[in-house]
Amino acid sequence: MVVRMKLSQGVAFAWVVLCCCFAQLEAYRILCIYPSSGRSHVLVGQALLKGLAARGHDVTMVSPYKLSKPVPNYREIVVQKVDLGQMTRDFLQKNTGNSLGGIVHLFQTQFRTAEMAMEDAQVQALKNEHFDLVIVGYFVADFVLGFGPHFNAPTVVLFSAGLTKMTADFVGNPRAVATVPAIMIGGRGAMDFAGRVKNFLFAGVENMITAVSDYVQTSYYEQFFPPGRYPSYADVRRNVSLVLLNTHFSQATPRPYLPNVVEVGGLQIKAKPDPLPEDIREWLDGAGEHGVVYFCLGSNLKSADLPQAKLDAILKTFAQLKQRVLWKWESDHIPNAPPNVLSKAWLPQDDVLAHPNVKLFISHGGLGGMAEAKYHGVPVLGIPIFAEQHQNIQSMIDEGVAMQVDYKQLDERTFSRAVNIMVREHRFAERAKAISELYRDRPQSAMDLACYWVEYVARHRGAPQLHYPGADMNFFQQESLDVIAFLVAILYVVFKVFKLLLRFAYRKVFKSSRKTKVQ
Repeated sequence: MVVRMKLSQGVAFAWVVLCCCFAQLEAYRILCIYPSSGRSHVLVGQALLKGLAARGHDVTMVSPYKLSKPVPNYREIVVQKVDLGQMTRDFLQKNTGNSLGGIVHLFQTQFRTAEMAMEDAQVQALKNEHFDLVIVGYFVADFVLGFGPHFNAPTVVLFSAGLTKMTADFVGNPRAVATVPAIMIGGRGAMDFAGRVKNFLFAGVENMITAVSDYVQTSYYEQFFPPGRYPSYADVRRNVSLVLLNTHFSQATPRPYLPNVVEVGGLQIKAKPDPLPEDIREWLDGAGEHGVVYFCLGSNLKSADLPQAKLDAILKTFAQLKQRVLWKWESDHIPNAPPNVLSKAWLPQDDVLAHPNVKLFISHGGLGGMAEAKYHGVPVLGIPIFAEQHQNIQSMIDEGVAMQVDYKQLDERTFSRAVNIMVREHRFAERAKAISELYRDRPQSAMDLACYWVEYVARHRGAPQLHYPGADMNFFQQESLDVIAFLVAILYVVFKVFKLLLRFAYRKVFKSSRKTKVQ
């Protein structure tokens, strides 16, 4: 009996050792470079890296933003960024959000931010290390993809929004222009003829923007990854193994995806909220039956940059509410703020929205915030400013969980009316709870899904079995224009030959008939 117990204990110990060995074999060294000036974008990358670190992987994050507290297995290299303060200030004060000049400036700032990251001595020193996988946090600039071939490692692209022309090109994913509205157009369901025309024209604009971006970024790429030593920029862009999108099919029109394009919407959302700072928790807990209105314009736009007239309109509205207000305000304090308003320079948004007393989220409509509002079942009053924020808010309106105030028309009358409708009418909260159930209903969490596919790509050395042949084709091949041209040429030749044969036959018959008449 004793011998049998010792034998079973020995087997158990050997099994534990074997499992530990295999667990160690499954641990990878992962580099993530996320050169974006937008904190909300980087938050998604940080969430993924923390999830991978918790699974035992040795991760290194290169970005302009530092974690609030250290995480085991997680190394940070903080790089410089181009400050977007003046640009976002103009968005609020001059309403230049979606102007051509604003878009061009945004591209330039992100190229420069990525360039500064590449010039950083700590980042250059990384080239002497070894990594099993490279994750590129994508926002406009992608010439940092050269790290993949440098380490002879698979590359994963993480994008904090949905599929675009630029992200589709990484793996050759079909864009479905005839059926799926572009991210900047928005809308759900089937498009009518006018919508398809608009979407087709926008696809052409996307093609031009992508071509210009690729042309500009080629010089950046060759500066840091010289020709001869590295594959071309075009080849590197086509050699991405996996694209992770921070979206969920319940948010927009269903669309076709390749197996190596995976939706992980809500990646930054924690299944169990972290404890709130004491003063914020007390403010939310003490709100009573009327609850709290949460106001935040995101990580780039600053409430302190609001024009005085619009700020006064918002403050006068809040002063008349029974609800308490929690406001992300970047300066020391809000001038002339009423007593029911608490402002903080920084707020843990996901944890705030998880609090049951938060009854309304007033937001600019960033995709991350909209995902958090859906997950926690909080109605939204949108004040979209730029980029795809208008479409994000419109999608929430279509679902019955939001209203919108036009920023140009924002005054005390329009703002007060919208706020009071949303805090008084229960239909928004009821619909938000139903949408939350739909958004949460998944076979596994967004984090588990993302980590699985990252590990899958690392485990299978890039998973070439997922590579779509269309990624290696040019535009003419993808659209079968070369095939169409070939068939048209064949038809033309057949037509010409047939025409010659008819002419020849006609002449033979005509000459024969003339000879018969003469005789």
